[in-house]
Amino acid sequence: MRTKDLLSRLNDLPFRPFRIHLSDGTSIPVSDPGMILVSPSSAVLPTEYGKHDGERVVTRWRTVALSHMVQFSDLDEPIGGKQRRRK
Repeated sequence: MRTKDLLSRLNDLPFRPFRIHLSDGTSIPVSDPGMILVSPSSAVLPTEYGKHDGERVVTRWRTVALSHMVQFSDLDEPIGGKQRRRK
């Protein structure tokens, strides 16, 4: 993944929440673009939120190399890529 790819997705208007899929098979949901820090080679991504004085804050985060980011998908897409059929 390139820095430009991640920044473009974070700056989409209107912003659409998405998942970042990683090379180890895990994914990290991104629901708030303002909570992501992007550098030329990595990004700091929140993985857990909490409350402080009634405000949403990040309580855990993960630094991920951009080279380990494989793809993006919208949060409303199933993780496996398959949609359930309605009966």
